[in-house]
Amino acid sequence: MRSLLFSLLMLAVAWTTPVFGAEPLAWQVIANNGDEAPGGAPGDLFRSYNPPGLNTQGVVVFRARAAVLGSSQAGGVYQLDLNGVDPVIKLLFRGDPVPSPNNLGGTYNEFPSTPRIDPNGSLVATRGQHDPVWEYSVGGDEVTRVGTSGIYAFPGGNPTTGASLLGAAVEPDQITLTFPWFSVPETVAGTRFDQFPGAPAVDGDYIIYKGNYTDLNDGLGRTGIFFRDVVGGPPTPYTGMIARSGQEIPGHPGIVFDATAPPSAANGSVYFTGWDFEEDPTFGGIYKAPIAHMPTLETVVGIGDPVPGIPGAQFTNFGEGLSLSSDGTMVAFWGTWGNNTFTKLLECPEDGNPALLAYCNEQHPDGLEVQIPVNQGIFVHDTSTDTTHLISRTGRDDMEDFLFWVFSGRVPGTGGGEEEESEEFARWRSSAYAALSTGNGPPRVAFQAQRDGLAGIYLRERFTSPVALKTIAEVATTPGQLLDPEAPADSYISSVAIERDGFRNGRIAITASMLYIDPIDPEETESWAGLYTAEVPVDGIFADRFEQQ
Repeated sequence: MRSLLFSLLMLAVAWTTPVFGAEPLAWQVIANNGDEAPGGAPGDLFRSYNPPGLNTQGVVVFRARAAVLGSSQAGGVYQLDLNGVDPVIKLLFRGDPVPSPNNLGGTYNEFPSTPRIDPNGSLVATRGQHDPVWEYSVGGDEVTRVGTSGIYAFPGGNPTTGASLLGAAVEPDQITLTFPWFSVPETVAGTRFDQFPGAPAVDGDYIIYKGNYTDLNDGLGRTGIFFRDVVGGPPTPYTGMIARSGQEIPGHPGIVFDATAPPSAANGSVYFTGWDFEEDPTFGGIYKAPIAHMPTLETVVGIGDPVPGIPGAQFTNFGEGLSLSSDGTMVAFWGTWGNNTFTKLLECPEDGNPALLAYCNEQHPDGLEVQIPVNQGIFVHDTSTDTTHLISRTGRDDMEDFLFWVFSGRVPGTGGGEEEESEEFARWRSSAYAALSTGNGPPRVAFQAQRDGLAGIYLRERFTSPVALKTIAEVATTPGQLLDPEAPADSYISSVAIERDGFRNGRIAITASMLYIDPIDPEETESWAGLYTAEVPVDGIFADRFEQQ
């Protein structure tokens, strides 16, 4: 991978003027490698970032790491109001105390998922991993220490525990539950959650999240979509359930969900992907429901439904990451059709957590070959008109692939306690990334793709009658200083990413890394990275590379 990237960037360096690329937007720096990370020690600078999310009012939330050269890595979850005068503020930082309940003084050690914000409000939520936070006695001298993961929200800017692994904790009488509101509903009383995979959704006063748990009736693992009100006063002894594995799939009597994906939510509506068998589904789709306990599920688009614009084609699978319009009526998603695949070689990354990199190379010393769907694309479904629109597909506009892979999870032998039992082992995972914007112009979709041998972020507007794709930013063709004046001179973007909440009201927010390679001595390099945002005008300022040819 490094040699390919070097080759592409060396080619870009050789160009006096790039053959193609994005026209300049009025980019604004959210945070970059020159900024001090709030919450850390003096001199702790930001050093790596996950793609940000934002709401319709221009408030950005993001996860980032920070470190002084030679020191241990730190980092946290941050927020910035793009319309205000205040700098980036810290929401949580590694080493911060976990909010109540916490009788052990447990502190955070990781934030494994990107934070999310209510599309139309200010509530933020994030997943957090930490030391055990609760100790209780179960008869005699036996002491149990529990609570190594949870979902934390910030009503009024103050952290509060929205979901936790404390649902089985009991009082000394060993009968009364200490925290019944953290228990899994619709199962044996006192069943606790095992883990909260993915990023929680936020809507109004609610967090909506995926939860894994062990069914005490049969000892088998289960999963589902749950919610809690984290604003309405003291802890309510109630966690709501929207859907779960074992529940009948709408429209398919006798066929049940085996798996559900982390949800998205907006304006009172929740969307999630569910399957009968996640690895090789026959039934399933994307489903919509109100934020209510055991609601009726509506099928938005299902496996076997026709693919728009492709006669005779039927959907065969859907991605986990769903991007919603702020009014909750439209959803952007990744989908596939047909059974044809091609082989892609995944190579372990060169930068990141040393233990994770070592485990990846131990498991896959020669890389890992995976099968990728030949026929895949980005789509939008409008529930108000019950219509699905094709945004972009492989085999058109030089699009090759919409999937991006990352090696993530827990390295065996690390963690401990509940985390040792419940956190998934590290493995290769794939995701597709698309972000839907409504308001301040026609509906528009920005998405990541590999296009003509390059990776980038592209955009289509007026998707009911598609015009040429627009290039937001592209590896090896977009100059680094186009986004950030502090980037090295003559650098080009070396990586770029967007999240499902990264495009609202015509404003886009991304993360990008830049690299300069000396054309005489390629081993001499300068790098830079940051988070960037810009208003995207309708129709006008882009120079699409196909229109230039």
